[in-house]
Order: sequence, then C-alpha cells, then structure tokens
Amino acid sequence: MLSEEHINFLQSKDYFLLKQEVDNQLNSILYALQQNILNCWQSCEEWNLPVGISKTPGKIIKGYNHNNFPYQVFDFPSIFEKKNIFTFRVVVWYGNFFSINLILTKKFKDLYKNNPERFLDSQTQLLKSENIWETDTSSLQSIPMHIDYMNEISAYFEKSESIRLFRRFNMNQINDIHRLTLECFNDWFAN
Repeated sequence: MLSEEHINFLQSKDYFLLKQEVDNQLNSILYALQQNILNCWQSCEEWNLPVGISKTPGKIIKGYNHNNFPYQVFDFPSIFEKKNIFTFRVVVWYGNFFSINLILTKKFKDLYKNNPERFLDSQTQLLKSENIWETDTSSLQSIPMHIDYMNEISAYFEKSESIRLFRRFNMNQINDIHRLTLECFNDWFAN
C-alpha cells in the first residue's frame, strides 16, 4: 500500500518536470565541456596522450538506474579497442557525486607504467580494485597519488593489467565542472 507521502509524490508534476530540466541542462553542460576539452587539447601541440586518439567528442550517455540513481557519462578523449582501452571519463551520478577518471588497460596502461609520477597531485586517487568500471568508488580501496605512496603506486602500476585514476567531487561543486575537468586534463596530460 502506498503511503500518503508516496501518493503526493505521484500526483505532483513538479519533481518530474524539475528532473527533466536538470537532465537537459546537465546534458548541455557536458556537451559544452567536451568542446572545452577539445579546445584545450587543440591549443597546444604536445600532450602526453596515445597516438591515434580521436579528436571527435562522443555521445553523452544517460542512464536511469545505477544503484537506484540516474547518471550521465562521457568518454572523451578515448580509444576502445578489444582489450586495449584508454578513456578520460566524466561521470555525474545524481544524488551522489561527479568524478573525473582515467581508465587504462593493457597497452595504454603500459604507456604510463614507468612514469606514474606524472599523475601525482593532492586530488587524484588510484583505485585498488579489479572492477575499474564501478561508478561508486566511495566504498572501494584507493591510494592517494602522493609521493609518500610512490612505492605502492609503482608496484600497482607494474602488476595490474588495468588502472583507474580518479578525482571525486561533491555535487555542490557541479557549477565548477568545467574548471575542475580542464585542470585535471591539463594535470594528467600536458607536457
């Protein structure tokens, strides 16, 4: 039996209209963010990115139920080969957080395994999990990408077939997503 609160929710159009408005605005923000990444990328000739990576932004993916919450995500720039993956992924997970991620497997991981120092900074984390695709990193073990953990970081880069680096932000920072993402892109890939 539905409670009075549930019935009131079902009767109100406000929530559904607000969600649609937020979805559309966020989608526009993310498409503009992809263009900003491309503009940043084109502003300098040398980047520490894999050869052959496409400069064509991809589609923003919307999902409606990841652990009970909607999300929007894009992978740009990225290369998805059969077993070799390089992706700069931005995820906005409603009701939780947004994150900026670098996911590397096989040969793309090998491009960076001898130089994990390039990713050292106060905000980046190295996910210590076989499930590099899990959106909810809050309950998974990670290592701060800090010089104090360099031995553990280097060992993980060496032994693991896949690597995921991420920066996670509270939703109250969503209006800064452009700046935060471009800072991350520059920190990770600028020469």
